[in-house]
Amino acid sequence: MNIQQYLLESFKKYKDDNALFTYNTYYTYNQLAELSYKLADTILSIKYIKQPVIIAGSRSLYTHAAICGALIAGSYYTPLNETFPVERNVNIIKLSNAKIIILDYTDFLCYEEVLNNLHDYHIICPVEQYDYLSEKFPNHTFYTAKKYNNKFLSVEKDDTAYLLFTSGSTGIPKGIKISHYNLSSYIQAFVKRNSVTNHDKIMQMNDLTFDLSIHSIFLSFLFGACLYVPDNSCKINPNKFIITNEITHILMVPSSLTIMRKLRLLKSNSFQSMKYIAFCGEALPFNNAVLMAEAAPNAKLENIYGPTEATIACTYFEFNKNTKELTEYTGSMPIGKAYDGMEVFLIDEDKNIINNSVGQIVLSGKQLAKGYINNEVQTKAKFIKIDNKDCYLTGDLGRYVNGALVFLGRNDAQVQIRGYRVEIYEIENAISKIENIVSNAVIPTPVNSITYENLTAFITVKDDNIDTYQIKSILSQTLPDYMVPNKYIILDNMPLNSNGKIDRNQLKNMIK
Repeated sequence: MNIQQYLLESFKKYKDDNALFTYNTYYTYNQLAELSYKLADTILSIKYIKQPVIIAGSRSLYTHAAICGALIAGSYYTPLNETFPVERNVNIIKLSNAKIIILDYTDFLCYEEVLNNLHDYHIICPVEQYDYLSEKFPNHTFYTAKKYNNKFLSVEKDDTAYLLFTSGSTGIPKGIKISHYNLSSYIQAFVKRNSVTNHDKIMQMNDLTFDLSIHSIFLSFLFGACLYVPDNSCKINPNKFIITNEITHILMVPSSLTIMRKLRLLKSNSFQSMKYIAFCGEALPFNNAVLMAEAAPNAKLENIYGPTEATIACTYFEFNKNTKELTEYTGSMPIGKAYDGMEVFLIDEDKNIINNSVGQIVLSGKQLAKGYINNEVQTKAKFIKIDNKDCYLTGDLGRYVNGALVFLGRNDAQVQIRGYRVEIYEIENAISKIENIVSNAVIPTPVNSITYENLTAFITVKDDNIDTYQIKSILSQTLPDYMVPNKYIILDNMPLNSNGKIDRNQLKNMIK
């Protein structure tokens, strides 16, 4: 079954139940459905059939109805992030080849700068925003959601459901299309292991541009659960929000757990309402995970793993407060075994399949995307055939320990910062363009940690008169905040290894 059909059936079945809690207001499935249908009909009236729809919003009913409306119309969606630099959001719009933007400007703070950098787009907005926007931005055509006739385009399983962009080493984001088949395969594999009902309350901890948000949104809307969308302060410290709203399901990055531990919020039996907790996006520190298991005694806990290219997550490891830590885990919780419909194995540098040593993690199966849009070089490099199977080379290293796969970091310059996948080369490329900088190298910190929270940039300059605050300001204009180094160290010369390359191990030793 495709996601469009799932949504249509769910809207009818759960029409009187709460679908969404956001900005301290509840909305029913009937309210979500009515607005979603109107937006779908408006999308179809603009005639860009089965094309991407840009979502410019974050938390509102209108934004979530826009996501549903795009899929119901037979199109697919690409979200923006109001915290991203304007240039990055504009690049995402252009790379997607979208012609339609659904905008709620009360829910997307940087809308003016984005619209001023574009021309001739079709923009759908709330009726109360129409007059203001159409007058202020005459270079675009504006629409409001129309009455609907329930005649939508049918969707095939290989049609795209969403398009997300990840960091690219050249500075150009890489676009990944995920199909209805990919997403429904993920959902079916998940619910085979874990229950979701119309009595559940699912907390959305992640921005729409982070694919973990898709887990929370669709597991809510397809099964009649209520999606709870907190403000940013609650995402940093979700403790009170979870308890007050009796949240039952949550998916978070391990960095959030680290913050909760530092604030001493992981108290035994404090999260009585929780039924399911998952962690994804970066390595999960073992000790923190066990503390959460003690804090949520009624919850099933899983550490799940997977890149955007394989639809949210594709391996899982179930654990509890009694799970024993092994030395071979290197301080983190294992990522376990493959979802139903997926296959995970390890290869050596010659792409031979191996079993009993460290190797690169390779994925194959129903959830796998077909490649990157308009990027044949990267597609050929990462999406390959092994034993006549379509596979994706993750660039992650792993090893099997007692039958469970353990994540051992990256084999290239890509790292996870606060749950986001980041190409170090993209940051270094941006720094190299700044005047007076001769060379640079970026190191994730804390050094030798299993999770990274910040970045340190080492730089050499033409003269000593350089303002590191200005460097940070310049980078903030083109990079998201999680990709902007928080610390800068100026060197006379970069340390080099025997191959003449920057010796990153020496740089790591310089970081206190």
